[in-house]
Amino acid sequence: MAYEKTVLGNGVTVVSESMPWVRSITMGFWYHVGSRDERPNQAGLTHFMEHMMFKGTPTMSATEVSEAFDALGAESNAFTSKEYTCYYARFVDERLDDVLPLLADMVVNSSFRDEDIRTEREVVIEEIARSEDQPDDHVFEMYMGALLPTHPLGRPVLGTRKLVQGYEHEACRAFHDEYYHSGNLVVSAVGNLDHAQLVQKVEKALAGIRVGKRLERVPALENARIPFASQKRDTEQAHLVYGFPWYKAGAPERFAGSLLGAILGGSMSSRLFQEVREKNGLAYSVMAGSSVYGDLGQFYVYCGTRPDNLGKATEIIRRELARIADEAPTQDEVRRSCEVICGQLLLGVESTSDRMVRLGRRETMGLPQTEVSELIERYRAVKAEDVREVAAKYLTVSPTAAVVSPFEEDEARKLIFG
Repeated sequence: MAYEKTVLGNGVTVVSESMPWVRSITMGFWYHVGSRDERPNQAGLTHFMEHMMFKGTPTMSATEVSEAFDALGAESNAFTSKEYTCYYARFVDERLDDVLPLLADMVVNSSFRDEDIRTEREVVIEEIARSEDQPDDHVFEMYMGALLPTHPLGRPVLGTRKLVQGYEHEACRAFHDEYYHSGNLVVSAVGNLDHAQLVQKVEKALAGIRVGKRLERVPALENARIPFASQKRDTEQAHLVYGFPWYKAGAPERFAGSLLGAILGGSMSSRLFQEVREKNGLAYSVMAGSSVYGDLGQFYVYCGTRPDNLGKATEIIRRELARIADEAPTQDEVRRSCEVICGQLLLGVESTSDRMVRLGRRETMGLPQTEVSELIERYRAVKAEDVREVAAKYLTVSPTAAVVSPFEEDEARKLIFG
């Protein structure tokens, strides 16, 4: 399926894919702003704005916004990442003329009423508290803070309780004025739709949007990486993230890099799952993966294990990372992991939601749109030596580790690094 793209006269980008055999449409409003764009005194404001967009406009209260989506049988939600914010809805195709202006009104004309802000501050602080209470989540925030200690990419998307507690109408309005304009918006839609008609409808719905230019980011630089972060807690498990700086989004080695993550810890047949869990019984959850951003990335291994097993589990992880950097995986491992990734891609094309996210994310990040068939061809062209070369390039530098455990910092460091 080919996608279509139109840039409106006011700068809004519209991208779509038609799936005429389905009855649904998934539509997302993608804003090119994330937590990495926040100033130090704005940490968590991008995410807070995501919440506030659902709290009403001059003509609708928060309750009325929710009731309007429900009355249309539409599923609506949003998410904030480090590089973009997305507001989306999934609905029956015949509701397009109703859902589109509702989404547009919600994000363009949000009121940021003081009474709604006061309530939502408490909601977000509860969200922060929930995250901090989950050590398997919190350890990733610690890891990113150690990997990128001086850059906003290293800060939690949720921000801090202190800053969130201080956000008021003026801060929300100024942030909206700075980032929520036409040049920073991509409207992505997939389903039973016609692109030309969609463009006309978007143009009408967003006729009143503030006009502006796309955000230009300063490339991220990080020269102060911290090797270790530890937090002592009375937990039943030690939660470890062990990782390295990685390539940026769109890098040529991304296909071999994705296969490397899959071979190490992307499925039940992966090396770490087999060695740490199946053969030694040291963990219930162990996995490897990566996140990529516009100018850098991060690779990680996560393991949750009983404190007494932390040293042995980490030793196996270090051994497997060193082994794949030294010896190429077998072609069977490459083939098997390739099929895991390609299977996920093929299953995703059946979902309007998955396709909308892929289309919108790539357009928002300035990445080329690539057909799934071409992606599968690129993955299947990866050789075992390609995987080893990526491992040798990225997994042999000094690591960064973060751990939440019952141990004091020095003891935890010794168990992890030997």
